[in-house]
Amino acid sequence: MIILKVIGGLGNQMFQIAFARMLALEFNEKIYLDRSVYRKYKIRSFSISNLNVGNSIGYIEDVNLSIIDKLYMKVSQEIYHVYQKIVKVLKRNDRIGKMPYELLSKRGLYYNFDVYYYDALKNNNKIKSIYGYFQSEKYFEKHKSRIIEDLKVKTLLTDREQKLLNEIKSCNAVGISMRLGDDYVKSSLLNVCKEDFYYRGMDYIHNKNKDVVFYIFSDCVDRAKELFEFKYPVRYIEGFKDYESLRLLYSCQHFLISNSSFSWWGAYLADNADKIVVAPSKWYTDSKEQPDIYLDYMTLLDV
Repeated sequence: MIILKVIGGLGNQMFQIAFARMLALEFNEKIYLDRSVYRKYKIRSFSISNLNVGNSIGYIEDVNLSIIDKLYMKVSQEIYHVYQKIVKVLKRNDRIGKMPYELLSKRGLYYNFDVYYYDALKNNNKIKSIYGYFQSEKYFEKHKSRIIEDLKVKTLLTDREQKLLNEIKSCNAVGISMRLGDDYVKSSLLNVCKEDFYYRGMDYIHNKNKDVVFYIFSDCVDRAKELFEFKYPVRYIEGFKDYESLRLLYSCQHFLISNSSFSWWGAYLADNADKIVVAPSKWYTDSKEQPDIYLDYMTLLDV
């Protein structure tokens, strides 16, 4: 069985479930989710159940795990988290490295918070435990079409969402996905997309397609309205749940995204084969190398 400890917002949850689905398809095993962090984590909610993949997963409370197995996963994850922090301080580098990942993977512990891709190693462990973000298409590219379908939203449309979805699909819509919450703007590690990045990105896409219509998606729409003075007409997307916003976003034709996993998935799931995806040249301020989250067809603007 595959046990995934789910953490973070919807975008991070999707990277984790994509990795878990890849393992499930490779090993022909079922995924069980550990949602325990959401008992206390109030910034983001657990939303995977609103996606198609929700039909094929179980939950850890449905599994009769031994006390030893539970303790083994809990303690190993805590030790890994401490080790990760120590290595980052001592090495002053954002890469924990491939060797720890390989050593743990052979024991059924797929632990990785690095922003770089490492090969997933096969093993015969009864329990395969996943803990990390796994933010790269390279992990699941072999099963790309299946996973794209798995991660589309299944929850029924509300009348309000249906009306806006019809509007988006009827025009050459550009989804501009901004991360503007306090956890982003106050972070020295994350805050790389300033106002100028979005202005330049809009100019780039408009120069390619004069008939585009810009739709603004953000975790803090009020801040977007306060900060920006757009020279193009825009439509703000607000009052929707995270999975509803995701569906509206991936229904757009082109994308201007921030360094956000939610933004990434919105662009990735879009069906338009000719889509333009503009992204920032940095994903984290401390990255010594380019993270493996980038895709070949992305246009990167300097930030």
